[in-house]
Amino acid sequence: MKEIELRRHGAYQKGGLTPGALTHEAQLEARAVGKSMRTDFAAVWFSPAQRAAETAAWFLRGSRQPPPPVLTEVPGLTSEREDEWREAGSAASSSRLDSVMEQNPGLVTEESERMAGLVRELFGRLKDGEAALVVGHTPLLEAAVYGLTSVIVEPLKELEGVNMTLDDAGDFRIQELRLPAADAN
Repeated sequence: MKEIELRRHGAYQKGGLTPGALTHEAQLEARAVGKSMRTDFAAVWFSPAQRAAETAAWFLRGSRQPPPPVLTEVPGLTSEREDEWREAGSAASSSRLDSVMEQNPGLVTEESERMAGLVRELFGRLKDGEAALVVGHTPLLEAAVYGLTSVIVEPLKELEGVNMTLDDAGDFRIQELRLPAADAN
């Protein structure tokens, strides 16, 4: 059995002195989420975006796990089709994969297959019994889940994720990792 925890990055600065860097609040939130994470990741993979690398670092700080043997940027965790994703999501008024699929079925099919292949390849790098963390972006993480399981998960909010388990028979199981709703007070 192998596990990969797919997590969305935290909130980031869109302007100012350090665009793309996590906000201070997101750093604190990622560290807090990290406190509930496992402490034995064999690998941590993240997209080339600064916000993804920083989120992974804050998760590890929170978990108090020393850096794992493999801590690597994975270019495939981004999409060369971001504009298409944005257009289809805007036209659908939703980022849910089934809604986006109604607007651009080829995009969702092709990107889900690509992301599923990437996640399969990452699973292939793990030994039996090992776990890894992947920090990336929505809707690509949801596309990976869909490509591997045909399950559509609700869009991930910042720092949320899906734990994927690959059992010895080659079957995937998923568990959504949702954060508690913020107090409305």
